[in-house]
Amino acid sequence: MTTSTPATRSAPTPPTARPRTVRRVLVVANAYPDADRPGYGAYVHTAVRGLRAAGLDVDVLAVRGYRGKQEYVRGLRGVLALNARPRGYDVVHAYYGLMGMVARLQVRLPLVITFTGGDIQGDRDEQGRPVRSSLLKARAYLETARLAAATTTQTEAMAALLPRAARARNRVINVGVDLSAFGRLTREQARAQLGWPAGERTVIFVADPSRQVKNFPLAEAAVLRLRRERPDVRLRVAGDIGHAEVPTWMAAADALLLTSRSEGSPNVVKEAMAAALPAVSTPVGDVPQLFAGVPGCFVRDPDPEALAGGLAAALDHGPAPAARAAIAPLALERYTEQVIDVYEQVARR
Repeated sequence: MTTSTPATRSAPTPPTARPRTVRRVLVVANAYPDADRPGYGAYVHTAVRGLRAAGLDVDVLAVRGYRGKQEYVRGLRGVLALNARPRGYDVVHAYYGLMGMVARLQVRLPLVITFTGGDIQGDRDEQGRPVRSSLLKARAYLETARLAAATTTQTEAMAALLPRAARARNRVINVGVDLSAFGRLTREQARAQLGWPAGERTVIFVADPSRQVKNFPLAEAAVLRLRRERPDVRLRVAGDIGHAEVPTWMAAADALLLTSRSEGSPNVVKEAMAAALPAVSTPVGDVPQLFAGVPGCFVRDPDPEALAGGLAAALDHGPAPAARAAIAPLALERYTEQVIDVYEQVARR
């Protein structure tokens, strides 16, 4: 198969795994970690790890679109090749609406599309208004849902955006969190590994600050406002770290700040909860539902003053073990079970 990068392979299905109709899956994604962007598409990497751990043989066709349009051409060729030679795959699973359009160019295998949020909700500008160009793309991606054997969305609100004819084939499955990766280190151990001062009050921003949708200037303004009363607080940005380093950062930090203009179901928030890390977020995606009634987790308006107040409350609260308990139903193993169930349904059809 021709891919934009060499397809990664898993070990054969272990003999102890229970018999399934689906054994081999091709994942198609344009957000997947590599040496240049080690944290990009980490949620897809986590999902793939879960599928492999469950005994499925999973290949990944990673389209490195950030390198240029030629990468999409290579990805298209890799997908089109499946029409001549399916290579024994049972299902093709595309992450993100654009990849759903690419993956649908093969017609011999059932297609599952996972919509992630921004693809079908569209982006918003600095005033919170929908960006017209992104809405046009979102409409095109939504139409692709009609051509899929099944789709998944992370929230009911996202499901409601799908064409009516496609909703019956949709499953709401919130991307899971690998709970075992978090909570291994104490704050002192994590800070020693990272070289952070033991007494520093640290707020972390875990996203690429150059992405407009993440609204990093608002995070800076909120911490600057907080420093008027708490000058010892420092904002650290985890913009280019590998996903394997995220648990260490979260163990070392005192609070997480998310200032996005738009999200579906941000994994970084779920990971902070898994790490029992107090968190403050703008009211995007399903964050208000995730944080509802959870001590140490605060939703605030996208305003520096409001966010600074939320951070002060988070820092005063300290570790949030209730957050880890609240996110337990979204464990990676549970997510994997639900995704495999979708695979089995479309394969039988």
